[in-house]
Amino acid sequence: MSARRPAPSRGASLLTLAGAIGAWWTVAQIHVAGRSLVATPAATLGALSREAPTLGRDLAATAARAGMGLSVGVAAGLGIGALAAVLVRRAPVIDGLLDFARSVPPVVILPVCLLAFGYNELARAVTVAFGCVWTVSLAVITAASSPRSARREMLDVAGATPLRALAWTQPWESLGVLVVGLRTSASTAVVVAVVTEMIAGTERGLGGRVIAAQIAGDTEGLTLDVLAAGALGYLVNLGLRGLEQWVRRLET
Repeated sequence: MSARRPAPSRGASLLTLAGAIGAWWTVAQIHVAGRSLVATPAATLGALSREAPTLGRDLAATAARAGMGLSVGVAAGLGIGALAAVLVRRAPVIDGLLDFARSVPPVVILPVCLLAFGYNELARAVTVAFGCVWTVSLAVITAASSPRSARREMLDVAGATPLRALAWTQPWESLGVLVVGLRTSASTAVVVAVVTEMIAGTERGLGGRVIAAQIAGDTEGLTLDVLAAGALGYLVNLGLRGLEQWVRRLET
């Protein structure tokens, strides 16, 4: 007899949300050198009402940078992953090289990109793409090395050529793994985009807002910017989680 998952309780969710707001308010009471480190929820809402127009433009700018870098990283990762999946059996060192590349923090590539392209959007986009490409390539390699499905075995028994069997099963059977890689890469893209804005500077973007608020000692604005960055990453993950669930339903 299979165990049923408990139904989500609306009351428990509201209680958890209230607890999180209470914890936020408690942390906001901590002061260092006479200054609070985090603004209270009410003060943050006040900052939102004042800065909503500019915050929206900066949020859109960061989302655009993350999206551009993610698109380039996904395209390059699919190509690198497919090539590595073909060659890794003959040259196992390729797997180790990809692990090494994934271990390099994307932000340390930013100075190299700035030297190569200057302080412009291209340098930021390449840095974001670097943070995404290896995760996508890992997803491709994982999908290629997974056990053959029953459908693929039936095609082999029926005498289908490898290319025809591949065309009839891919990328549909690997969509679940690929979407997980895309979801992880999207989170990385948002983080790296904000960090590149903080380090390299930009007229528009959440990273630039964070630095400006820190310099000015604007606790309310800084808290609002941090929450906006978290909200952007959350919304991206929420959308891709829905896509992942849809793909899982297709596979069953």
